[in-house]
Amino acid sequence: MSTLERHCQLLLRAYPAAYREARGEEIIGTLLEATPPGRSWPLPRDVRCLIAGGLRARAAQPRQFTTAAHVRVAALAGVAAYLAFSASAYLSNYVRSALMPGLSVPVSWSSAAVMLPLIPMALAWLSRHRVVVLAGALPAAAATCYVAPREGVFVGSAVVCLVCLAALVALAGYPERPGWRWSWPVGLAAIAPLPLAVAERFAVYIATEAQAELGPIFQAGPMLAMLLLALCVLSIIWLVIDARPAVAMAVFLAAMQLPVTIGFLAMGAGNQVATLYLLVVLAVLAAAVWRLRRQSAHSRRTAPTP
Repeated sequence: MSTLERHCQLLLRAYPAAYREARGEEIIGTLLEATPPGRSWPLPRDVRCLIAGGLRARAAQPRQFTTAAHVRVAALAGVAAYLAFSASAYLSNYVRSALMPGLSVPVSWSSAAVMLPLIPMALAWLSRHRVVVLAGALPAAAATCYVAPREGVFVGSAVVCLVCLAALVALAGYPERPGWRWSWPVGLAAIAPLPLAVAERFAVYIATEAQAELGPIFQAGPMLAMLLLALCVLSIIWLVIDARPAVAMAVFLAAMQLPVTIGFLAMGAGNQVATLYLLVVLAVLAAAVWRLRRQSAHSRRTAPTP
C-alpha cells in the first residue's frame, strides 16, 4: 500500500464505519485517480470535501432511529461510564498508596459496594434480558445498602448507585443496545483516574527532588477536572453532528454531582456552587435532548446497535 493510499484510508475515517464498508473502495479509487503523481496527500480541496462529506454522513446517522431509542442508548453509556469511573477512582487510591511510602488504604466492605455494580453494567451492555441484569444488580444493591450505614459511605453516593442499578435494569429491557464504538468513552472513564494517580506520584517525586511545592495543576483532582472539562466541551461541539455523546456526558456528570448535592441537602445545608453546577449539567442535557429530537427519525425503527 502506497503512502498516498494510507493517507486516503486515514481521511476516510471521517465517514461512519457502515459507509466506509459500502463505498470506501470507490471513494479511495476516486481520490487516487484525482491526485497528481508524486503527491503523498490528496489535493486540499479533495481533503476538505472528504471531511465535509464524512461529517454530513455522521450527522445523518441518528435519523435511522427515534429520539427515545437514542436517549436510552446514550443514558446507558453515561450510567456505565459513571460506574466504571467510580470503580477506577476507588482503585486509584490503592495505586496511590502502593506508589507513595507511608500511605496505606485499608481494604473494607466498601470495595464490594463499588466493584459489584460492574457486573450488572456488563450484563446490561451485553444482554437484552432484564432478568439477567436484575440477577447481577441485586447483590450490588444489597452490598450498597449494607455498607452505607456501617462504613460512613455518603448517603448521596449510595442513592446514586442504587439509581444507576435501577437504570441498568430498566434499560436492559429494550432492544436498543450501544454499539462497540461506545466502548471507548466508557473505557476512557474507566481508566482515567489510574494514570492520573501515577502522574501525581511522579509529580510529587519531582517536586520533592527539586525541593519545591507540588502545584495544583499536577495533583490528580485538578488534572481529572481538566480532562472532564475537555471531554464536556468536545461533546458540546459535537452536538452539531451527533447529540448522543452530549447526552451521555450530561448523565455521567449529573451522576457525579448528585452525591454532593444530596449530601448537602441531607445535612440541611445549601451549596450554591454545587446547585449551580447541577443546573448547568441539566441545562446541557435538555439542550442535547432537544437537538437529538431534531436529528432523530419521527417513526419508530428497531435495530440492535444504534
